[in-house]
Amino acid sequence: MTSVPRIDFATVRRPRSPNTFLLAPDGVCQQAKVDHAAPVYPIKAAKLRQEFLSLVVPLARVSHSLADEGDLYDDFVARSAVFGFPDLVSVKFIDLPRGRSTLALYSRSVYGRSDLGVNRARSLGWIAKLNGVVKPVTA
Repeated sequence: MTSVPRIDFATVRRPRSPNTFLLAPDGVCQQAKVDHAAPVYPIKAAKLRQEFLSLVVPLARVSHSLADEGDLYDDFVARSAVFGFPDLVSVKFIDLPRGRSTLALYSRSVYGRSDLGVNRARSLGWIAKLNGVVKPVTA
């Protein structure tokens, strides 16, 4: 598989096919509809990234294809269990005021039109794992 361009969450445009999932805080994605609002965490973005990586990198069928510590940006390839089809997942960690942070995550299929909800389920599963380690702030 060839290298894919980094996602700019401000300008990302989604295809018409239903095989993507986008999670982001309000105001980050200016040209795409977000499927799910991103949680806010009581730690800085660099620490949030480390917690996320510690949960996702060891997962079966997931490879960490790009790590940019300085920009707090990561790309992953997640492969399906049966046929090994690749899905691409991009994540940007964002600092907020008062030592808080959030993230933007875009998961999309490389092949096919429908993913039967796999990108959504995987993404929300990863966020649930993260929420189990770092409790989001509620207010």
